[in-house]
Amino acid sequence: MIVHSKFAQRSSSSFEFEEGSSSSSELLEGPSSTSSTPGHTYDVFLSFRGEDTRHSFTDHLHKSLKANLIETFLDDEKIETGEDLKPELETAIKASRASVIVLSNNYATSTWCLNELVLILQQRKTSRHIVFPIFYHVAPTYIKKQEESFGVAMAKHKQKMEAETDATKRSEFAQKINLWKEALTQVAGLKGEHLNGSRGETEFIEELIKDISSRLRITSRSVLPQLIGRDNSKKFVTSWLKDAASSHTADILTISGMAGIGKTTLAKYVHAFHSHEFDSSSFIEDISGKCHNQYNGLLNLQKQLCDDISKPNSIQVHDASRYTSQIEKAVAFGCITWKQSFSSRKQNYSNNRVQMADKELCTIQDEYQLQA
Repeated sequence: MIVHSKFAQRSSSSFEFEEGSSSSSELLEGPSSTSSTPGHTYDVFLSFRGEDTRHSFTDHLHKSLKANLIETFLDDEKIETGEDLKPELETAIKASRASVIVLSNNYATSTWCLNELVLILQQRKTSRHIVFPIFYHVAPTYIKKQEESFGVAMAKHKQKMEAETDATKRSEFAQKINLWKEALTQVAGLKGEHLNGSRGETEFIEELIKDISSRLRITSRSVLPQLIGRDNSKKFVTSWLKDAASSHTADILTISGMAGIGKTTLAKYVHAFHSHEFDSSSFIEDISGKCHNQYNGLLNLQKQLCDDISKPNSIQVHDASRYTSQIEKAVAFGCITWKQSFSSRKQNYSNNRVQMADKELCTIQDEYQLQA
């Protein structure tokens, strides 16, 4: 299998696959043994006040997350020991792609919860960590202004700080309180979900799971291809895709080879593992077949692609050229596009196409060629 690039005036690159080691029997379809994503141990870290929700809402949420293949960290420690955050909790937060923060009435009474909150929001700023605030029978304004139960909790922390006789510890405690206050104000300003009795918890959790799965791109995990004996191919394509090596200057990378040796599987694998790192993605299969066999097939595929990588538009478009223009604008603004199609001698379609910003990965069969 040869991997090469060729399209208009854009730069190209190539490398060679060892065809002999890529028989179809070595490419397995099915759930991956890797539950989260490279660089992360967990999908979600659950931050909650145990005495409020451990045996009710949080327990139900945790079970639902696991049932939907969302790898979740939940601290089983029921009694807090010490003021500082446990090292394993800090590690778990940093090893998670997202955090669900269950902001309940007594959340701020826990120094552990407050320290978790500070670190989670720091991760949000520095590591693309996604935050899902849940206002569990509390009003965001009380959290923002530290009123009601949140005001009482912060006042008790202040009293404890003022009672500290060691000047150094008192100063450190005062700094922590300031961080806690800033974090509470910040999280109250984030868009979150409100559970206040207007709908049942079961319905609420179902909607939350859908949102988490969508934001973290969990839906493709259950059918993630497993590549056996393809480590070098995965490393090369991933390196090129993420600009890990300065030598990868090609805009388009094309994988060609006979049917059944794993071109599509490789494209699916790369998409499943890296699409979550970008703001938007689209994976479209069998472009040529759908264009030939379906009424308005090309228009429908362009609409799907445009909807996936750009903001929803209520205006109906019935001209393929207008969708082409919209897609070009979306890509120009740094969206990523993942496309899969089937090659054709008469049309400039490729078997699989993956585009990140201004990069594109295509696969075609040997007997077909991309038109210049």
